[in-house]
Amino acid sequence: MTPKLAVEYCGVKFKNPIVIASASPSKNGEYMRRCAESGAGGVIAKTFSPEPLAQKYVSPRFTVLHKKGWPNNYSNYSCEFLATYDTEDWMKEMVAGKKACDAFNCSLVGSISGNSKESWIDLAKRMEDIGLPMLELNFGCPHPKDLGYKSGQELGNSPEAAADVTKMVCDAVRIPVFVKLTSEAVNIVDVARFCKDAGASGFTVVNRFSALDIDIETGRPLLHGGFAGVGGPWMRPITLKWIVKIASATGMPISATNGIFSWEDVIKCIMCGATTVQTCTAIMYGRRQFGEIEVFLKGLEKYLMDRKIPDINKLRGITLPQIIPWDKVDREHIAISEVLDEKCVGCGLCTNWCFYDAIRIEEKEGRKKSVIDPEKCDGCGLCPSLCPSEAIEMRGEVPVYLGNFM
Repeated sequence: MTPKLAVEYCGVKFKNPIVIASASPSKNGEYMRRCAESGAGGVIAKTFSPEPLAQKYVSPRFTVLHKKGWPNNYSNYSCEFLATYDTEDWMKEMVAGKKACDAFNCSLVGSISGNSKESWIDLAKRMEDIGLPMLELNFGCPHPKDLGYKSGQELGNSPEAAADVTKMVCDAVRIPVFVKLTSEAVNIVDVARFCKDAGASGFTVVNRFSALDIDIETGRPLLHGGFAGVGGPWMRPITLKWIVKIASATGMPISATNGIFSWEDVIKCIMCGATTVQTCTAIMYGRRQFGEIEVFLKGLEKYLMDRKIPDINKLRGITLPQIIPWDKVDREHIAISEVLDEKCVGCGLCTNWCFYDAIRIEEKEGRKKSVIDPEKCDGCGLCPSLCPSEAIEMRGEVPVYLGNFM
């Protein structure tokens, strides 16, 4: 029997938890159609702002840092701004996108970033009038700066300002409104609490960091010459942390985003408390563009079927009660590293990683092998985590959780 993938986020039904995040893949009505055609449960349209500077792009605006790690681990570094249309033309794109998404039973969500009290309210009402089931307020964009008003990340940094905008929009529309939080808020949980009290129905957790990288020959900042947004698969642990913290503190529905590059990432987000999981990284930086969604969905179905889990909703939040407070963690049991001779190639790298002088290289049957002295091994976990041949494992009285190194 095929497991159930349908979820309900802020009262809105999604046929599956995969949502294409607000970015280039949802840049206009035609691309919203492609998003829906991919099989995604939902699409968040490219964030729209009436701010003219946010509508005009620079070139180039994308690059990759740590490219040697692609496609498994790298940084997507970019300065793409918001939707490139004026207000009236963008509403036409949204109408076209809504029609296309409806045809594929895909929930289209609007995303807005106002530049005044009046524009926040006007945009929210226009999105509601189009027939969208819900609305995202983008308080996390890493780009808008020095515009004379709080926007994007700067707005998300202020609990009071974020709450004011949230209340203003929630009072103006009847559809659910959720807030996209910034990863750089002084205390994201405080911002979430303020927005919850102001009427927010849920949260997108969490946007990229504002960052800087430079050309080593000249010292000039990359791309457009200023600060840019940075994210990538490496951000998943940060995203998971904030999902747990915000879910635990507010009890609110969460749509996870940032660093989502595989179906395994989706499972982890849901286990930490997310209902829907947004991806842009996989589509823009992966191998298959929109074809990644099919890979995600097949992976989710197989995972559930293999474990005889009938409904993906049963996974939600199972991590929360398993998080151990720092003062309660097990400090008594020690797991010891052991070499698997059949896998060891005798490279000797592990001797460089041991700070307890527990590893030596010996010759066994004419071949070099690592040997670990159990009396000296501190059980730190470094050598099994780094061994390129996966020839070291840890064993102890209690289970060891080093992960699958993905």
